Amino acid sequence: MKNKKLLYIGIVVYLALVYVIALIEKSDPNANIKTFTDALWYAVVTLTTVGYGDFYPVTIPGKILGLFIILGSLGILGYLIGEITYRINSYMEKKKTGYFGTKFENHYIIIGWSMFARQVADQIYNAGHKIALVTNSKNDLELFNDLYGSENTFGLFVDYKNLPAFEKVNINKSKAVFINFKEDTETLVFVLNIKKEFPDLNIVINCTNPELKETLENTGVNHVVARHDVASRMVASFLFEPHVAEFTTDLISTGVNEYDQDIQQFKVSEENPYNGQKYLDAFMNMKKELNVILIGLVTNDTLIKNPADDQIIRPNDYIIVISRGDNKSKLERTFGIKEGF
Repeated sequence: MKNKKLLYIGIVVYLALVYVIALIEKSDPNANIKTFTDALWYAVVTLTTVGYGDFYPVTIPGKILGLFIILGSLGILGYLIGEITYRINSYMEKKKTGYFGTKFENHYIIIGWSMFARQVADQIYNAGHKIALVTNSKNDLELFNDLYGSENTFGLFVDYKNLPAFEKVNINKSKAVFINFKEDTETLVFVLNIKKEFPDLNIVINCTNPELKETLENTGVNHVVARHDVASRMVASFLFEPHVAEFTTDLISTGVNEYDQDIQQFKVSEENPYNGQKYLDAFMNMKKELNVILIGLVTNDTLIKNPADDQIIRPNDYIIVISRGDNKSKLERTFGIKEGF
């Protein structure tokens, strides 16, 4: 506000000098500045540093005032350049920190960044899905943008307590939200608050203390992953079933290379060629036609492992298959839908 007042005062003084120089110069018969318009043109040409030389003061008082106009022009020009630079930098900073939001839909949101969150993001990104990161650290945001800078990613720098700001990541239209805080107590408080603001979210939590898993599940989240619990099972598997563990690790990773094995789930649409088929028939046909293995179904949000042979596949079910990395695009074309929830 103070700068604007100074600018307005400066413009008034500047125009006053232009008016006075016009009055002084028009009294001299040799003057080429005879009107206020001539003086204003002289001031504008001076301000823009063009310097045509078609108008200039010839009287001593006019030259003195002209000197002030030149110096004033430098000040105004410097202010304008500084203001334009500031506004451009401010716009770029806001854009970089996600201030203008995103129109992503059916995307995945990660709240809180760490090495573990990066590993999760790698899997989602390699599967071809859109990711939005919400973090309260500009350094983490810059790292995220450097790693995944593309049209499928968006980063937002925000205070976690500013829940309305989460609308900038279109949180209500996301597929799932992964909350990744270091402390379980921080996670618990945040979940309770965000569920009040956005009650219909599909939330997955990273839990560091397995003993708190049940408590966190009671907050109404969809899935609680006890990281150390999962890691301990994998370590045990590597100890006494190393090849099974290798296969399991491959299956739960997103298939990228041609021979990577991957477990994928696809929602069944009306147009799905296996809609209405019995599980055993679909199992045989998928193996023969697509070279994938059907291993399970999700019906009414209930996972059915190794379904009965006569289990009917219906619209809005999810089919779960094991496939190779190079089969993904073929499956998406066949099923008419992208992999995932």
